[in-house]
Amino acid sequence: MKGIYMPVLCVFEKPVLKKTIILISIMAFSSTSNPMKNIVIVFVLGISCTMLEAQSVTISSESAPVEYYRMPDYPLPADYSTYSANIDVSFTDLAKSGFTESYLIDQYLNLEGYKEVNKNADVEITATIGEFIIWSELRNTNKTKSKDKEGVEHVKYTFSMTVKYSLPMGIQVFDRQGKTLMDKYIFSMSDTRTWTSSTYNSTSELDSYWRIQRTTKLADLQKDLTKEGMNTISDLINDNFGYKLIKDKVKFATIGKKSHPDYDRFQHNVEIIHDAFELMDADRSLDAVRAKAQPALDFYASTAVKYSTGNKDQKKLKHICLYNQALAYFWLEDFDQAETLAKSIQKFDTKNKDVKRLLQDIEYTRNSLQYAGRTSRHQVVVGQKT
Repeated sequence: MKGIYMPVLCVFEKPVLKKTIILISIMAFSSTSNPMKNIVIVFVLGISCTMLEAQSVTISSESAPVEYYRMPDYPLPADYSTYSANIDVSFTDLAKSGFTESYLIDQYLNLEGYKEVNKNADVEITATIGEFIIWSELRNTNKTKSKDKEGVEHVKYTFSMTVKYSLPMGIQVFDRQGKTLMDKYIFSMSDTRTWTSSTYNSTSELDSYWRIQRTTKLADLQKDLTKEGMNTISDLINDNFGYKLIKDKVKFATIGKKSHPDYDRFQHNVEIIHDAFELMDADRSLDAVRAKAQPALDFYASTAVKYSTGNKDQKKLKHICLYNQALAYFWLEDFDQAETLAKSIQKFDTKNKDVKRLLQDIEYTRNSLQYAGRTSRHQVVVGQKT
């Protein structure tokens, strides 16, 4: 009896070499052949044909540290280098808050990048803290109903205390000519807050608690609101006029599956980027970072061109190569190169959120540097251009 010949086509794609290996196997089946041999042949071919699936690409990320000075929203004149700071608050309210004037100034009124002086300052900062106002102290009665196993309804009353309070706070900033740069309420008198105590089973228990804890609790509420307002003031003055030192983490892309044949190469190069970015210091040039990252940037550039966007897995590998270059060049402050690479990704991946966010960051950083009259977010020295 003649055998039955069945051609089996398996296609293997190896992205790095951009070659397609086609394996054509002819399986011969006949009634006189050994059935076990046929099963083995089919099994081996089945394994061979699933090799491609085992090499599919997943994308994971590796964090790298960054450090820089954030540009102010409203840069001060280039020759400004000093500031003075004071607190306008009554002695009584300051004592109740538990803070000292020097602590509040040192902790919250630091204009980053500038030198604090006592007189003849280029910028004068004054934080105002008003009277801590208790609008009401009300006893609440809470009623809850429940049923026991027999279905009998029971009513339980509990009692709590609610305090309504406010603390007016504001911030003023003047330049050395006396021009107002900022005059803003942080909290007004009408910005009331409420606090409610735990519940008690009787009014006598509640009254006993409140009689003992009232002074301490009101002081805590005043202290917490003072800290909240001063934190807001610190953010306002530094977002608007200061050069805030920022330490953060950014995520570079790499191959997720260790079983992928190119995993080691991609992992090695993302680790080069990480080690290079470890050298980043806001007070130093980026030259050392750039030099150490260059081998990885060269790898991504030469490898990206080998991948086709017509294949799903190759497109992911191409994305990794282009995105890591774009992100690295952004932090190395080569904004034109970063923008070009990011936009090249959008030609085959228009909806990627990371790329859109990177392009927004590039535009914002470029504009903020131009507005501040600076060329870098590193080695920032106030009182002169960098």
